[in-house]
Amino acid sequence: MVDSEYFKYWLDGVVGTSELIASQDAFRRTWLAGEVGITSIHYFDELLEQTLGDLRLEEHVVEFADALRGLDVLDAISALCDAIISIKQRVDEHQELQNPMTLLSSECWRALQLAAMRVIEQPSLKAYRSGRKDIQMPGERESHV
Repeated sequence: MVDSEYFKYWLDGVVGTSELIASQDAFRRTWLAGEVGITSIHYFDELLEQTLGDLRLEEHVVEFADALRGLDVLDAISALCDAIISIKQRVDEHQELQNPMTLLSSECWRALQLAAMRVIEQPSLKAYRSGRKDIQMPGERESHV
């Protein structure tokens, strides 16, 4: 049986991280310009640690499959997990992707952003959206505070 409070906490973390990934500027401002306060994810390895480690994305997608299916988001969150695993493998295999500028301009980053967008666009996850105005989301005007 799923602990509903933990599930909500976990899903909130997945959606919040997806917003950062999907953002047009959050990681560029943090990783390239050194801005603080946007996120605690100050480099790519920290993104992996938070998604695969802290959120235990791979494990919880399986564990929470029924609950995610009930929200009609299992495919989207599974695709996000797959995209994170894929980009990790690409970065491990291609030294040049360890450069944040190169990574953020890469096709594998774009694929990850598309997977993250799919998560945050799910109607049943709307309640988990942060409503942040300090980062630019695709399709929105630049709105830094």
